[in-house]
Amino acid sequence: MADIRVCTFNVKGMNVPAKRSQICMSLKKQKVNFALLQETHFRSGHVPTMSKLTFNQWFHAPSCSGSSRGVSIAIHKNTPMVVSSTLLDDDGRYLFIKGSIGTHVITLGSIYAPNIGQADWLCRILPVFRDFAEGTIILGGDANVALDPLIDS
Repeated sequence: MADIRVCTFNVKGMNVPAKRSQICMSLKKQKVNFALLQETHFRSGHVPTMSKLTFNQWFHAPSCSGSSRGVSIAIHKNTPMVVSSTLLDDDGRYLFIKGSIGTHVITLGSIYAPNIGQADWLCRILPVFRDFAEGTIILGGDANVALDPLIDS
C-alpha cells in the first residue's frame, strides 16, 4: 500500500459554510487522505451537506445533546477505500469506520474526550475500538489532556 497522509483536527465548529470551505481547502493543500475531525458541533438531524469535490466520503457522529461535540471522518476522493462498517457514539464523542483499500483492511477512529474524566472515558472507549478494529489501525482525536499541566493549562 502507498503512503497515506492523515490529519487530526479539532475544528471548533463547522456549521458555517465559509469555515467548512476553509477547512476543506486546508486539508486539500496538505494532501490529506484521511481527515479525523473533532468538535464539529453538528447536531443529530442537522448535519449540513458536505462538498464532495475533494473528499467524497464523509461520516459523522453528531451530538444528540446540544451543539457541542461531534466528530467526523472524511476520505479523499482519490483514496479508493470501500467502507464496510461504522460504529458511532450518540453523544458525538467517537466515530469508528472499517473498510479496505484493495485487499488491505483499515480501521479509522476519531475521538473527542470530555473535559472531565478523560481517563475513565478512554478506559471505556478504547476496548470498544479494539473489539471493532481490524487490519491497520489509525486513531486520532482530542483527548482533552494537557501534555504538561503546568505549562499547557
